[in-house]
Amino acid sequence: MRLLGIAAAPLLALLLAVGLTGCDDDADRTAVDEAVTSADDARAGVLHDIADALVLSGADGSRSFSICGDDLAPGGVVLNDFVRFGSSGELTQEKAVATAVGLLEADGWTVEDPDRRASLSATKGELVLNLRIDPAQVQAHLRAECVKTSRKVAEEYDDRPEAGLIWSS
Repeated sequence: MRLLGIAAAPLLALLLAVGLTGCDDDADRTAVDEAVTSADDARAGVLHDIADALVLSGADGSRSFSICGDDLAPGGVVLNDFVRFGSSGELTQEKAVATAVGLLEADGWTVEDPDRRASLSATKGELVLNLRIDPAQVQAHLRAECVKTSRKVAEEYDDRPEAGLIWSS
């Protein structure tokens, strides 16, 4: 009888591990949802402030997810938001960059090489923002670096189609 108990212990541990996997998946989804919320907050906050200050118009954007890690061992999910704005064509890069840097730094972003002429890279927490400023168009790529998840959750997000982003005025 004791032998049966010893043999059942590993089986019980395996069943518990399989049963708890769903809990980890829920926590992983929550972590990705938090990254999505942070990106949404940045778009509604500092990106809106930059668009207003630079008098940008015609925002068009998309969101996609991809897997980080390698194909055989996905390590998590990367969130990518792309937003493109039209400009009047009267935008001077020097003034636009200085304005964008000031707004980003005031919002707590760390701007790398703020003296660049046409493109900026800034970080805040797990978010990375790349901003390309041209006289006729401004492009923003906002991404959440690899959010560690299970393979199952990474594949779920990777399977999602690219979605349009709504830009409220």
